[in-house]
Amino acid sequence: MSTMPRSWQRLLDGVGLTAAAERVYRAILADPRASPATLAEAAAVDAAALPELCELLRGLGLIDTEDDGTARPVDPRIGMSALLRRQQDGIERAVAAVTDLTDDFLDGQTRIGASPLTELVRGRHHLETTIRALITSARSEVAVLDTPPYAAANSIEPAEEFSLESGVSNRAIYAAEVLENPELYDNIRKMTAAGEQARMLPEVPLKLLVVDGSRALLPITLEGDVSNSAVLVHPSALTTALTALFEALWAKALPIFDPVGATHGPLDPEERELLGMLASGVKDEAIARRLGISNRTVSRRVNRLLERLGAANRFQAGLQAARQGWLEG
Repeated sequence: MSTMPRSWQRLLDGVGLTAAAERVYRAILADPRASPATLAEAAAVDAAALPELCELLRGLGLIDTEDDGTARPVDPRIGMSALLRRQQDGIERAVAAVTDLTDDFLDGQTRIGASPLTELVRGRHHLETTIRALITSARSEVAVLDTPPYAAANSIEPAEEFSLESGVSNRAIYAAEVLENPELYDNIRKMTAAGEQARMLPEVPLKLLVVDGSRALLPITLEGDVSNSAVLVHPSALTTALTALFEALWAKALPIFDPVGATHGPLDPEERELLGMLASGVKDEAIARRLGISNRTVSRRVNRLLERLGAANRFQAGLQAARQGWLEG
């Protein structure tokens, strides 16, 4: 029967240590000068197995061994941190390989006449992981239709930034409702500053992620206020149709922010931002908060813009400004 203290119950199985290896490691940490016999007894392992377990820990960089074979611990803040970084690097390489592995899988399925068109992704965590994997595997473009609800917006932001840094084109169409959320609005500003092309529509019919025009993800069910499952669509006529849907909506949508260095006609940046929100149906109260002005000032500026453009309503004003090239993005 093991005399292992309660505080020594397994904590490190997530980094690949067996129960016996973890007991030996923790025994070495607790008594760096312990003899092999003492370590074996404290860790409740066979003395004959101790050298192999110590060699495993040494290979992971968690302990050192002296010339006489005595095990000495490496500071966990150094050893464990290095181990975790190596494992994270391995995970990132595996994620990057998902596209090639999926291609091999689909080729194999085709050979046996069982090529699947779609795949169900269940569970919030699996969904977020799939989204990140799709975005980071993109080779040419990531296209997004964005409308509430959300899985976990901030959890995929690093993947989006990675794709932009890798030279992948990112285009997103946002529903007007998204722009009324201060946190989401600020995130859109951040992503457009990083290179994302962002447009908006009064309503976006569905959530959609299309990668390289060949793979797509459509969230399909909700749990509370978030998506918790989706359909992953593999290369097929269906992904071609979804890509065409995105392009049709993109042609109708209006730019949210100006690209860096853009030049325009007789509109200043604040007026262009105002027109874009008007065209998407954002309410005056939300516009006032975004621009840091009063509702009365919003109303006055809106009326002035309508007169200048000869527009009958707000959405028409946005369309006319776009046709004149004042909102190009």
